Amino acid sequence: MKFLIVAALLVATVSAKSVKITSLTDCGGPAAPISVSGSILTDPVPVPGQMNMDLTTVAAIAATASDGLQFRKVTTRTTDNYQVPCFNGISGTCTLDLCEALTTYPEYICSIFPPGVPCSCPIAAGTYAAPDAFVKFDAEWLAINGGVNGDYVTRTEIVASLGTANELVLGCVDLAYTLVAA
Repeated sequence: MKFLIVAALLVATVSAKSVKITSLTDCGGPAAPISVSGSILTDPVPVPGQMNMDLTTVAAIAATASDGLQFRKVTTRTTDNYQVPCFNGISGTCTLDLCEALTTYPEYICSIFPPGVPCSCPIAAGTYAAPDAFVKFDAEWLAINGGVNGDYVTRTEIVASLGTANELVLGCVDLAYTLVAA
């Protein structure tokens, strides 16, 4: 499931000619049932282009379509605290159903899954290594208000019971990066 989080974070970047990743941090805490580690192998990333990654995800829980798990992404330009709106249903600041996103946005998500792991729900609990993971960046992304150049932070959380008194964050990843229009 963390593969989905990372994919969502990476597609959160909008309207740039290149992307420089400066940080990938697991923010779920030691008791979180989903954790991620890894590294970004392409820095900066040309847009359009693709970012290559080496990811390891540990999921102590399974995800099925009936679970109603969602991921909540917030993308902010740090220089002026501008919250990037949701573009194309998945880029920027968006909230999406986990299993629906796998079928609706496979071009943004499935390349994050390791070979042999279906890009669909259910997602079994386990440890997943994806040394050849990548995310594509399209040239068609919308321009950001105030210009694209700047530093950004995207926080993506996998959440159960979103918006209820029983809301539970199962996993979290922070991505800090720089966008530069060429």
